[in-house]
Amino acid sequence: MNNIYYVVFFLFGNLTFYAKSSSSTNIYENAEQLISSLKKELSRLRADLTAQKTEETAHPPSCLAAMINTDGIYTIWVPGLKPFPVACDTRTAGAGWTVIQRRQDGSENFYRSWSEYQAGFGQLNAEFFIGLEKLHHITNAEPYELYIHLEDFDGETHYAKYDRFVVANESESYALSQLGKFTGDAGDSLSYHVGKAFSTFDNDKTGKNCALTNVGAWWYNQCQHSNLNGQYMAGGSYEKKLTGRGICWKTWRGYDYGYKRTQMMIRPRCRSSFSQS
Repeated sequence: MNNIYYVVFFLFGNLTFYAKSSSSTNIYENAEQLISSLKKELSRLRADLTAQKTEETAHPPSCLAAMINTDGIYTIWVPGLKPFPVACDTRTAGAGWTVIQRRQDGSENFYRSWSEYQAGFGQLNAEFFIGLEKLHHITNAEPYELYIHLEDFDGETHYAKYDRFVVANESESYALSQLGKFTGDAGDSLSYHVGKAFSTFDNDKTGKNCALTNVGAWWYNQCQHSNLNGQYMAGGSYEKKLTGRGICWKTWRGYDYGYKRTQMMIRPRCRSSFSQS
């Protein structure tokens, strides 16, 4: 719409100029030419805007809205962003979940810079992080809940679920601004981080170099009760001198254990009661 206002301003500015500089005989001819040009430009801009809206609204805003019953990669559209692909999970905790982070074999390096965490990295069908900018737009478009799946190297699984999950914008360093009520059998190792900015090794927000010390990137406090973007430790256990550096979730297996598989997922809260659970 700003383009349309600009075109109107520009063309009518020209019309005023011609009116002052031309004879009365030519004023109407110039006016007709300018109005004709204006109509053509407005028509083109409307067509572009319509095409853009069609492309965007052709995609659902979430995995839940897609109404799918199989895992896979689908394209969604969220206000403020262009359509983008996401990994949808329908098996781990019911239908409608959008996967925002996955660790499973150590194939992806998660000790990354601020710009990489902002944009996202990895492969949607393997290990990845969706990106802080996407997380902000998704979780502010409508109420979302968070589900964290943990699996150790013995094949045992536990989960942590929070009924509200909101990530702030870039100017607030993508802080974990809301989390909501906890349920689950893995214990609550994330509430300690509520209100804290996201930190990476090259953009520490704690004043204690928590990302550097814990070899990861997270909503560090002083420093952490969880570190799901920490180092992947094959076998799980590691020396106490490396405490907290692994894929840590304190309330299950403590600071000195790194999980085999973790998956963070989000789902619109307001419609979740209508989906399979």
